[in-house]
Amino acid sequence: MKFLLYFFGMAGAGYLGYTLEPGLRLQLTGNAAAPMGVAGSGSSVERMPDGAIKINLASLTPEQLPQRVLLKADAKVTDSSSGLEMIIKAGNRVKLVGVEGENVVISPGEGPFRGAVLITETDILQQIAANPPAPASIPATPPGGDSEEPKMDPAPPPVPESAPAPVPVPEVPAAPEPAATPDPMPAPPTEAVPAPAPAATGPTDVVTVMQDSIKAAQIKEFAFDQVLEWTATPDETVDGEVFQTGVASYKAETIFGVKTIQAKALVKGGKVQRWIWPKSGMDIK
Repeated sequence: MKFLLYFFGMAGAGYLGYTLEPGLRLQLTGNAAAPMGVAGSGSSVERMPDGAIKINLASLTPEQLPQRVLLKADAKVTDSSSGLEMIIKAGNRVKLVGVEGENVVISPGEGPFRGAVLITETDILQQIAANPPAPASIPATPPGGDSEEPKMDPAPPPVPESAPAPVPVPEVPAAPEPAATPDPMPAPPTEAVPAPAPAATGPTDVVTVMQDSIKAAQIKEFAFDQVLEWTATPDETVDGEVFQTGVASYKAETIFGVKTIQAKALVKGGKVQRWIWPKSGMDIK
C-alpha cells in the first residue's frame, strides 16, 4: 500500500514539474528550455512545441522593444552631470532606454537621470511574450550572391545630319552717311542721396525675457515662485549660433534635501529659444 502511495506521489510531482517548469523559467530568466533534438533558430521570439516562449532580448532592435516598463522593485537613477540621485518606487512605469546584458537601462522621463536594473525586476519579458514583435524582413536575393541590376540595351549611335544647303545672302546697298550733329549738352550732375540709416535697436533684457518664459510655462521643470535669482551672463555660441544667455537659480526638493539648481536660457530675437542644463547642455523640458 505504501509503495503505491509513493509511486503515485512521484508520478504527480513529475507531471507538475513538467507542466509548470517552462512557465516558471520564462518568468525568472526570460528563456524557455528547448526540447531535446530541437535547436534554437536564432529568432528573437520562439514558441516551443510545449507552448513555452523563448525570448532573446539581445537580438531585438530598439523599435521592437516596449517604450515603457513596469518596475517590480525600487530602482535608483542618477544624473551624471550633477551627481544627484533619486529612488523610483516599485509599481511605477519608466522609460526603457535600452538593454545591456542582464540589465535594462531606464529613465524616469526625458531628463538626464539614468539607472540600470535586472531584467527580471521589470515586466519587459511579459510584455514581449504577450505581444511578440514581428521578425525583421530580409530582401530576397537571387541564387549565387548579390542581386543583379537590370541590363539596359545600348543606345543606338547617333545618325549624322546632312549639312543644310547654303542660303544666298542678298546684297544690301550702302546707306548714306548721316549728317554731323552737334554734341548734346551734358546733363548737370546729380547729388547722391544717402540711404537712411537703420533704426538702432537696444539690447534685449535677458532677465525680463527669462521671467516671461517661465510665467508662460515654456518648461515644466520649475515654476516662477521657485526661482531665487535671475542673472544675465555673457553671450555664447551654441551649434554655430550666437545667443544671449542668462541663468535662473531655483530651489528644488532632492533626495539630499532642498538644493539650489541652475538652468540656463539661450535667448535670440527677444525670446528664449531653449532652456538647457549648464553642465551637460541637454534640453530642459
